Amino acid sequence: MGIIDTVKDVAVLVQKADNIDLVKHVLALQTQVQEMLDENRALKVRIQEIEKLLTFAKTLKFQAPFYLAKNDNIPLCARCWEVNKRAVHLVSVYKGTRDDRWDCPECKYKYPIVH
Repeated sequence: MGIIDTVKDVAVLVQKADNIDLVKHVLALQTQVQEMLDENRALKVRIQEIEKLLTFAKTLKFQAPFYLAKNDNIPLCARCWEVNKRAVHLVSVYKGTRDDRWDCPECKYKYPIVH
């Protein structure tokens, strides 16, 4: 039997006791328990998100001036990762014989690369 079922059973018993103040308190308790369960579920989801982010972070390697993820040839914006923990792929806007440039579509930072 879960906590919600127990609180519901108590609410039924309290209603039979015909004590209005006690019924109000039990109903308030039932609401608080539900709020705690909802918060607990949300926290579990957040923990999973953070664990996923940490797992991904372990695959990153800083190769100046940007990050590279394992098995991914497209560089990630160092600024977006370091400031917001967002893995944003850079866009190659220029490839020359002596220099290249990668731009971040999110923060608009430009990475000029001279060979």
